[in-house]
Amino acid sequence: MDRHEQVDRRGRVLDAAVELIARDGFDGVRIADVARQAGVSTALVHYHFTHRAQLLTEALTHSLSRAEQRLARSAGEVGRAGADRRLADLIDFALPFTDDDVREARLWAELESRAAGSPELAEALARLNRRTEQPVADAVAAGLAEGIFHDCVPAEVATAAQALLAGLSVRLTAHDPGLDLAGVRELAGRQLSRLVGYAGVLPFRPLSAVLPESGTGTATATATAPDAITATSTSTSTSTSTSTSTSTDSVAERGESTGAGRAAVGRRRRAVRRPAAGH
Repeated sequence: MDRHEQVDRRGRVLDAAVELIARDGFDGVRIADVARQAGVSTALVHYHFTHRAQLLTEALTHSLSRAEQRLARSAGEVGRAGADRRLADLIDFALPFTDDDVREARLWAELESRAAGSPELAEALARLNRRTEQPVADAVAAGLAEGIFHDCVPAEVATAAQALLAGLSVRLTAHDPGLDLAGVRELAGRQLSRLVGYAGVLPFRPLSAVLPESGTGTATATATAPDAITATSTSTSTSTSTSTSTSTDSVAERGESTGAGRAAVGRRRRAVRRPAAGH
C-alpha cells in the first residue's frame, strides 16, 4: 500500500468514526463498526489507532481540521478583512449551523464527558481547547492593534468567548424553546463587543449567506434521525445597521446522515451528551 492510499484509508476511518460516534455515542461504537462503515478491515483500524480513546480524540481533531479549512476558504472567498469581521465570523464558526457542526458538537461532548477520568483525554481536550481559543485571541489582539478594540486581554476574552458560545450551543442543540440561532448569534455578538470594548455592532455576514443552501446535503435531514434546530429570525447585524428579524424561517434541519461530510465548525461546538447507547 503506497503512502497516498494509506492517507486515504486513514481519512475514511476518521470520517466513519466522526459519523458513528456522533450518532451512537462512544460507548455504542465498536472498532468493527468503524471498519465496516469505512470499508476497510478491522486490522487496518487497529493499525492506525492503537486504542479507542485515540480514535475518539483523533476523530475530533480530524473534524475540527475540516471545519477550520472551511472557515479559511469562506473568509477568503468573501474578502472578510478586519478584526471585527474576523471576530464575527468566529462566533458563527462556534455555533451549530450544519450537520458537520452538530456532529462535531457531539464529539466534543463525548470527549468532555470522559476527560475527568482520563489524564490522556484531559490532555487532548486541553490541547483542542487551546487550538480553538487561539484564533479568537489573535482576532482580539489584531483589533487592539487596529484601535477598534480596547482595554481587554486577548487570552481572557478567548476563554470567556469559548465558555459563552459552548453554553449557548448546548442549549441550541438541546432545542431550548427560548432560543434560536439568530437570537443567539446577536446575543453573543453583543456580549463579546462589550468584552473587547467595541463601539457598535459586530459586522456579521447576513444570516442567509451563512446558512447552507437547502438540498446541498449539509443541512437537510435524512430518514435516519432528524435533529432540527429552527430559528425565528432570518437576518442579523451588518457593519452599518442593527439586526432585524422575522419569524417562522427554518434555519436548518440537522440529520445524523450516513453520507454527509459540523460546522463544526466550528467550532467549536458542544452538545448535550446523550445516553451511551445513542447520541
